Parts: sequence; C-alpha cells; structure tokens
Amino acid sequence: MHLKNKIAVVTGAGGGIGTALCEMLIREEVSLVLIARTEENVNKLKKKYGREHTYYASDLSKRGDLLKLIGDLKKDLNHIDLLVNLAGIGIYRPIEKVTRTELDASFAINVSAPFILTKELLPQLQKISNSLILNIGSGAGVIPMKNRSVYCTTKFALRGLSLSLSEEFKGKSPSFCLITLGSTLTSFGVGNALTLEEKREQNKKGSAYFTTEWLANKLIEIIKDDKRTPEVVLYPNNYGFGTWKKT
Repeated sequence: MHLKNKIAVVTGAGGGIGTALCEMLIREEVSLVLIARTEENVNKLKKKYGREHTYYASDLSKRGDLLKLIGDLKKDLNHIDLLVNLAGIGIYRPIEKVTRTELDASFAINVSAPFILTKELLPQLQKISNSLILNIGSGAGVIPMKNRSVYCTTKFALRGLSLSLSEEFKGKSPSFCLITLGSTLTSFGVGNALTLEEKREQNKKGSAYFTTEWLANKLIEIIKDDKRTPEVVLYPNNYGFGTWKKT
C-alpha cells in the first residue's frame, strides 16, 4: 500500500505505540483520524499533530461511546484506507483478584471494539480496492501466561477474529493482518505489570524489549507490503518460545 494521501483511522492513538506509529504515518503524508479515550487526550493529540488531522474522544469500554464514534465516522468519512485497532487494556492479576469491571472492559476494548468497528465500517473500507485492517495482538494470544488469564483470553479471541476474517475476505477488500507482538517498552498493563522504568532497567540487564520507534517503523514496513501474511509475529529474542530477533 502506498501511504501518501491515504486515510488512516487509529484507535489508542495516545498510547506509547500509538504515538510512535502516528508520527511515522505523518512522515508518510497520511491523513490521520485519531481516536483517544478522553477529551484531555484528544487535546494533547491536537496540540502535538495539528488541526489538519481529525480527532475523536471515545471510551471504547462504553458501548454508547463506541456507537456514537461509529456514527460520526460514517458521517464524516467517505472512505477509509487503513484501520488500525491499537487500543487495548492489559489486566495482569490472579483470577481471584480480577474485578467484573476489569473483565468487562477487557472484552469491550480488546475484542468487541475491533469486531464492531470492522463490521460497521466495512462500507467505507470496501470503497478502496486494497484497504487494510491492522489488528495489534500479543504473544499472550498464543502463549498461556499465569496471572494474565483475562488478557490472554481476549488476545486469543482477537487472534481468532483476525485470522477468521482473513479467510472470510480472502481475495477481497479489506485485507487483514494481525501483529502478534512481544514485549515493548511502554507503560501498558494494569496489576502486576512492570512500570516503564522497570522495563527499561530490565532492558539494560539483558531482557529484550522492542522500542516503540523500532516497532512503528516495522509496522509501516508491513502496511506497505502488499504481500504481507495474515499474521506477522514479532517477538524479542528471549520472549516466550519466540525466535524473532530485532535487527
């Protein structure tokens, strides 16, 4: 996919990966439609990227917010070239400590939002012959991990969704690509997750993490590749059973 002058919708635009990816997309002269959870976050994005792009505040854990967002996108966008389902929540707790609110939010953001956005925005995506939906998954969607049952469950579900839709839309538009992603230097995670500073300290001691800048460059490379596979696995060299080595 040639990116210049394309329209890209990005959820989770205010996070660590989202920030790095948006900066790369702007360098590629992409017109961005950025979705963040709160008006405060949206205002920060406007200040950072300017008013030539489009912004929406939407808490994807709330069905009303999601449906309003979809209505606004349908009204405001004639077509969409790229949809990046990047928004996510990671609850890292033993099952007895997981709250029902955390469970519901995890499924709403990690599974239902990508499903509903995909379904409802198909008319805008199908106006383009080579549109793409990029879903950001996790090694936790392949590798079972203790104290991460909620997160693993939602990422297993997202993987099934993305790969199933790849089969359903084979040879048609949009195409689908799932990024099965290993450890990255962000503050992502709630519960017993490491802080960003703790991850940086571990990284100095030899634990492998991708930087957001490296990852954003890799995602741009994947988006541009019209021969991309339905799933791309990116693991640091000591992540789980992964063999991907950062170059």
